[in-house]
Amino acid sequence: MKKISIILMCLCLWACDTEDKKVKKIEEVPVSGVVFQDDIVKLKYVDYGLDAKAKSDVLLWEKFIELEIIMSQLKVGDISYFQRESKEIVLLMKELRESIPDVVNTPSIQARLVTLETKMLKLQGTLILRNIPKEEHLQNVKEVLVAYSNLNLQINKKYEKDAQKIEKP
Repeated sequence: MKKISIILMCLCLWACDTEDKKVKKIEEVPVSGVVFQDDIVKLKYVDYGLDAKAKSDVLLWEKFIELEIIMSQLKVGDISYFQRESKEIVLLMKELRESIPDVVNTPSIQARLVTLETKMLKLQGTLILRNIPKEEHLQNVKEVLVAYSNLNLQINKKYEKDAQKIEKP
């Protein structure tokens, strides 16, 4: 019994000693490339604008005008708004949803606003990280632009549907 305990003790000491000898390999993670203005301008997506009727009603929606300015800056490659704290995005989108005019206040438009907020927060989160590849940054920029375009499309569809005069028999 004494011999077994001595052998086990030696094995434990020997096993502990091997961990110190292991060399830890440090993997280098590639640093993300900077998202350039030219890269954002080259992104291909369908960009919907607002119809004239929708534009006239939306001009009174101050937070939407602020969102338009942010998106127009993003389209030309200015990502500075998304490199700030996420609180600004959350606050803007909250105020946007709270101040939505009754003319465009539908569940589908509210859903597009939530989707846009999610994509904006995702972009903001990836721009802060240094180990995200440039392609992923560009993909997230494209997702934000597509979500904004889909919001505009949904607003246009709301006005198109309201313009139709469907008589019930």
